[in-house]
Amino acid sequence: MTREKITTHHTPKSWEKEIKKYVAGEPVDIYARFSYPELQSREQKFAEMTGTPDTALFNAGMAAIHTSVEAENLKPGDVVLCGRDVYSQTKEIYNSLQKRGIKIVMVDSGDMEEIAEKIKTEKPRLIILEDVANATTMQVNDIKKLIELAEKANERYKTELNPEYLLDEYFSKRQEKHGKETKNLENKILEQFAEFKKSNNPFIFRSIIKDIGIKETVRVVKHLFRNSREKLSLIVDNTLASPSLYNPLKELGDSDVEMVVVESATKHYQKGHDKITMGIAYSNNDNKIKAIKKKRAEIGSYLQPITERQIPDDITSAMPEIMKRHASNALELAKFLSGFGLDVSHPNLKEHKNSELVKEIAPEGLVTIFYINVPDSSAFLKRVYEAGKGKIGVGGSFGHKETWLLNLGENTIRIAAGSESKEEFKEVLNAFEEVIKELKK
Repeated sequence: MTREKITTHHTPKSWEKEIKKYVAGEPVDIYARFSYPELQSREQKFAEMTGTPDTALFNAGMAAIHTSVEAENLKPGDVVLCGRDVYSQTKEIYNSLQKRGIKIVMVDSGDMEEIAEKIKTEKPRLIILEDVANATTMQVNDIKKLIELAEKANERYKTELNPEYLLDEYFSKRQEKHGKETKNLENKILEQFAEFKKSNNPFIFRSIIKDIGIKETVRVVKHLFRNSREKLSLIVDNTLASPSLYNPLKELGDSDVEMVVVESATKHYQKGHDKITMGIAYSNNDNKIKAIKKKRAEIGSYLQPITERQIPDDITSAMPEIMKRHASNALELAKFLSGFGLDVSHPNLKEHKNSELVKEIAPEGLVTIFYINVPDSSAFLKRVYEAGKGKIGVGGSFGHKETWLLNLGENTIRIAAGSESKEEFKEVLNAFEEVIKELKK
């Protein structure tokens, strides 16, 4: 890998202090992948916007979620509950974890009863899901309820699924076999089990094997590995809402549950431009972001300096109002199309199964995109695009100033509402109305 000198990507003024420290022999991160002044400043501004101690920026949304997952330091045997309806590349992360011996259990992110049951039976180490699924059904997770479930799980892990409790339970059924020396044996096993988890060296158990034999040792260690749990953490993808419309961390209150929120900042952090790819992670727990940044340096998934300079300087102050316009336009168009009898999937509509929850957390609009079903999606998209006369775009991304359409096949179109003004958006509504009336003739 090419080394990045401290003078390579930054203005001399911004690096003056760092250069002086470097020349004086003081410790300094001379590679951009560890950090650089502009990145630190930008991350602090986003921290203020998200109400967190710090944030971490990445070269893409997938880099943000991948690095955040890696920073959890999952081990073979760990269980991860994963939302079924997620971005396709996120599923590749699931596949990668499975190949490393981590058990993946799929759940419907909008079904809290299913999630509660899986937490109880599977005893997961981590949950990964989108709070609003970027899928045609647009399931919405009840984050407040999810946090409550995680709290209960962590309490159970501490009291019933810790190694001491499990080992005592294991040997209580074998009192006659091991007699009065059982407590000393348990302490010895616990000590060596803790060492084994750090080193992964099975020879640590040699003295235990002498005491109870290799078969019994294997049974004991397997029992501890399969059943002991330390904590349950959460990774929530908030790309569709962004913190301007809904910040999952606000549901934490005084909870000590560890949650990391990730987003594809490519979508909503550019004031409607489509110049760069970027990802962001933020958390209520400063240690989580530190661990993520450490892993980011190892992986090299940091936001490049040349990319950081493309972020609008006023994005943190401008973004809330822009996002409100996106969401307001999306909800207005969804209601408009639903009024014509079209099959519309938008979480704020009363027909949606999670509408009551959405009414509580974001009554004015939770998302900037939604889905419709029409008899011939290709023909419908083409007609709306033409009726828009250059005011409506076609493509796979969202967060643009103009409303964009994407044909997903099987009669489905994704509509990404733009941030047009009320007057400008009337033209978008008129284009849809023209096509619908034409089709109904």
